[in-house]
Amino acid sequence: MSKKILIGIISGLLLGMFITSIFVSDEINISKLILTKITATSIITGFICGIYAHISKSKIKVFIVSIFIGIIIFYTKYLITGHNFDPLTMGAFVGAMLGGIFAFFRKATHSIKKYNRLQRHKQKGFKK
Repeated sequence: MSKKILIGIISGLLLGMFITSIFVSDEINISKLILTKITATSIITGFICGIYAHISKSKIKVFIVSIFIGIIIFYTKYLITGHNFDPLTMGAFVGAMLGGIFAFFRKATHSIKKYNRLQRHKQKGFKK
């Protein structure tokens, strides 16, 4: 569980920094880039999506629910702070990116496990 949460936090941090760098036109240092409202909201979204990715077993459910989590978190941020950078679109974008990252990691780990199992069977003398 902690691995998926850590993936969510790091992915949220990177996505938030990327989105912030698009909206902020001035030169900004890395510490101010990390401490923006968009990056903080992306980290929270990544944390919650990481928890859901651990609970759910379906890649498509993780993707769709991550979009809704992103929309809810970003809209809540808008209601609390009034930071109006189109919260619905931004939340859907961050949620979709996080859902895609979790789906990719789930598919990659599943493929690696399958490949390792196949290699063990080949070493024991079984054919495909």
